Amino acid sequence: MIVETRRFGSLEIEEKDIIFIVGGMLGFEDKNKYILLDHDQETPFKWLQSIQDPELAFVVMEPFIFYPDYEFDLPEEDVRVLGLAKPEQARVFTVLVVPEDVKKITANLKAPIVINLSNKKGKQVILTDDRYPVKYPLFQAEQGQGGL
Repeated sequence: MIVETRRFGSLEIEEKDIIFIVGGMLGFEDKNKYILLDHDQETPFKWLQSIQDPELAFVVMEPFIFYPDYEFDLPEEDVRVLGLAKPEQARVFTVLVVPEDVKKITANLKAPIVINLSNKKGKQVILTDDRYPVKYPLFQAEQGQGGL
């Protein structure tokens, strides 16, 4: 199948690579079919590209790269909806906001995206854990708090 995108042009994708985001993404609940694309080989950034809207793509990244202690309990209902039998099936991403000054990139740790790798079902989960902010600065080394 051919998918048109603003950033990547025409892409040929296979049906098996489509990720179904249950309930869509926050603010884009009517868009629920995506593909995951590498930004490039040099960075851990990826794109979650909508196949329903060529303009809609989110920059995402695995949060453990910049926040090694990131952890949360996935509600039992979400485990069931995603069809997760074991933790190894899940892959977790966080949505990034990339401003003009890339040193000010933030990650939304409050609403991670959990994807079941075996059935390609995903869900953006809103955590009730107050430890995780909506805007977590990735580059915190200057502040002495870790980060990248």
